[in-house]
Amino acid sequence: MNTRKLFNGTFLAGVLLVNTLSGAAVAASNIVSTGSDAGATCSLFENGKIEKSVLASLLSAAKNGHMYRVQTSTSEIRFCVDSKIKNVEGSFKDVQGGISLNQQQANSEQAVIVINTNSLETGSSLVKNVIKGEDFFDVEKYPEILFVSTGVEWRSPTKAVLKGKLTLHGVTKSVYFDIELTGVNGKSPQDDGDIMVRATTTIKRSDYGMGSFSGMVNDSVKLCMSVKAKKYSA
Repeated sequence: MNTRKLFNGTFLAGVLLVNTLSGAAVAASNIVSTGSDAGATCSLFENGKIEKSVLASLLSAAKNGHMYRVQTSTSEIRFCVDSKIKNVEGSFKDVQGGISLNQQQANSEQAVIVINTNSLETGSSLVKNVIKGEDFFDVEKYPEILFVSTGVEWRSPTKAVLKGKLTLHGVTKSVYFDIELTGVNGKSPQDDGDIMVRATTTIKRSDYGMGSFSGMVNDSVKLCMSVKAKKYSA
């Protein structure tokens, strides 16, 4: 199942699994852009890729006005890694997902980010083809990267540590992102309809089965998320 389509049917699928087909299902139908993939999306939850509680949390956030939908056109995930030849940088342009944010209610935050690996761009077509190939991301076999949060530790009203599970190259590992939250239109994040989330972390590519060319390319990879999200309005 292609998880990058998750948010086309995510809330409807969650309701079908967690609740009965009632008024809640109608509300979920209004949240998603299309409902055509809802039946197929159910297999994601049945297979345990996305827990039912995650969908329930996002649905509740949407109902209570605390749900933000990732804006693909203004969001990207960047990475950089050192090599003996040059510093290699790239970015993924197709980013989808949702974020629930309510600092007034403890443990209510939730984030799900789905990245299309085929949307990778670099400064060189040759480098891009190598990185997209079997030795690294293997985009034909692994068409998406999935991040699902498991908790947030706020250090200030705008800075926090975001904990979660990152599924990359078919491997799932726990990760921690340092995040900064800002408003977009000169307002505070709590008062703005749009938010910008910037997050950084460092992972080891060998942990995700991408250890090729270890003598030439550094094992440490820095990930940087720049995600703009718009508050969902029913």
